[in-house]
Amino acid sequence: MKPGFFLAAALLGTAAVPAVAQEANAPGLGEVVVTSNRLNARYAQQDRPVVGLRRQADSAVLQLAIASDSRDEATRKREIHTIMLAALDRAAAAGVELVTGSFELVPVTKANYQDLPLASAGRVDTSQANLMVKVKLAGSVTAAEQRLDAFIKAVPRTGRGTIDKTGALALTIVNPDQYRDAIVTLVADNARHYAAMFGPDYAVQVSGVDGQVFWSQVSGTDVFLYVPYRYTIVPK
Repeated sequence: MKPGFFLAAALLGTAAVPAVAQEANAPGLGEVVVTSNRLNARYAQQDRPVVGLRRQADSAVLQLAIASDSRDEATRKREIHTIMLAALDRAAAAGVELVTGSFELVPVTKANYQDLPLASAGRVDTSQANLMVKVKLAGSVTAAEQRLDAFIKAVPRTGRGTIDKTGALALTIVNPDQYRDAIVTLVADNARHYAAMFGPDYAVQVSGVDGQVFWSQVSGTDVFLYVPYRYTIVPK
């Protein structure tokens, strides 16, 4: 997880274009949401290659809306920020983290929480801040979601302010480009294996291993990282 990752995730869908990492010689990505990407990839995309690296996602995230429908705008803003601060105060002890971002995740902290935009929540006198809460994926997705739900319910409300989840659980992955060498090694091993079946008079030509790292979700907890390789077995 590009996700990361918000790993978003947001989890259900059909075949689509995969998520993509930066080029190999560019700075590595941080944590990305698995199902959020520059090309709007979705879960269970079907056209990925056979060979790649399957691994458990790093974290799970839930989308949140912290909102207020107090009539006065200044009051709405104050109530939203008070709830956000209460969430930040409890996050570390609960083993979670508040984050923002539609692709690469950025931590929400006491230094930047007031920079989050407040959007309309459907009425002129209702405002909300959209963010996510993240937890390390150490076990099942169900356990992760229960932990996130418990955290959300424990955050105290202020005035007419509310905090609610607004989406399905998503997965994240940290810096997908770090797995490039492992992915290419798997491709090379696979290519050699099949070339050997044709005997010593055949070799393999490989292309695409210098392409971008892609990823997609393949189960409730796992992601599949790959490069757009192609190989051809040819006579020497």
